[in-house]
Amino acid sequence: MKHIYTHDNIVVLHSAKNILALNGIESFVKNEHTTPIGSVHGINNTFLELWILNDEDHEKAAAIIENEVENQSPKDSWICSACNEENDGSFEVCWKCQSAPSANQV
Repeated sequence: MKHIYTHDNIVVLHSAKNILALNGIESFVKNEHTTPIGSVHGINNTFLELWILNDEDHEKAAAIIENEVENQSPKDSWICSACNEENDGSFEVCWKCQSAPSANQV
């Protein structure tokens, strides 16, 4: 097991965990249940950390976090070919009709 990422926002940390999972990398959040007592022990003494289970995944996981979490480049919006609705670039399917973008829109 190796530490891969630290963030003070549990939502961001779980997003990073989910991105790693989508790429086949197993990980877990450490200290997520100790956050409420952070005020008792000093907030700077409680860190939310993401750890990967397999050490050999460290380099791949670090690259994924760097590209997908830290330096996330915005994706262009796209128009659904089924219903002509405009969708944010982060949407994988149309919010209105749930159709996937066409191959030239990905």
